[in-house]
Amino acid sequence: MENIKLRPHNIIVIGGGSGIGKAITQRLLDNGATNIVIASRNLDKLKEAQKSFNLKEGQNVYSVAFDITKVNSHLEMINNAQKVIGIENKLDGLVISAGVNFDGSNWKGFNVSEADWDRVMNTNLKGTFFILRNFANYLSEKQTKGNICVISSISAHRDMLSPYQIAKHSLSRIVQAYGKHLCERGVVLNCVEPGPIYTDMMKHLEKYTDGIREGAPWNDASIRRLVRPEEIADVVCYLMSNLGEVLSGSCIVAAGGTKSIFPS
Repeated sequence: MENIKLRPHNIIVIGGGSGIGKAITQRLLDNGATNIVIASRNLDKLKEAQKSFNLKEGQNVYSVAFDITKVNSHLEMINNAQKVIGIENKLDGLVISAGVNFDGSNWKGFNVSEADWDRVMNTNLKGTFFILRNFANYLSEKQTKGNICVISSISAHRDMLSPYQIAKHSLSRIVQAYGKHLCERGVVLNCVEPGPIYTDMMKHLEKYTDGIREGAPWNDASIRRLVRPEEIADVVCYLMSNLGEVLSGSCIVAAGGTKSIFPS
């Protein structure tokens, strides 16, 4: 197999201060990214995470405060990110790993409040779509080839009983639709649909093993464990590599053979 090489080298990772986004940031660095800007609402968390990354000579990680729900601020954030890495280093990559959860089990989603609906949709769908669109247009205006990778969810394949599942289903379909067309501009768009992962957003999964941490088996997956953030990060790196172009518009399920979604 041809050696995998990152296609972009100056990358924004939204949600890069914790969980899956933090793991993705480190893997991108491991695979040769030069400059990464991590962005989220919590600047203190970003600054703390910034100290933890293993950097090689010539690599840099920067932090930028960013609220994905504030669509009018998207271009400002992109321009700020370009300034902090230096105009000589053209931005050419974006990973969107921001998201908020909603417990839609047992029909809870049917009686969702308008406030909770907006909270989930504004981050997981509206904000994500617009930053994807705005960054793709930014690359086109700068005549720069690049990559965008979106973190969706296995929930994209579940019954749409909650705003979270509705948002993730819609987001995955958006990637599949626009990935075909953006590739014509030199912008490769893909997404990953992770299965259950223990993160700060999914504290209730702490009792289950991920294959390294001790815990009970996760019997809904064929691998009988949770997926690890680092494994999702490896898939992201593949999609943002020289081999990812042929997959443009793909949504990769990374769920260890989740049984409650796909029939045997």
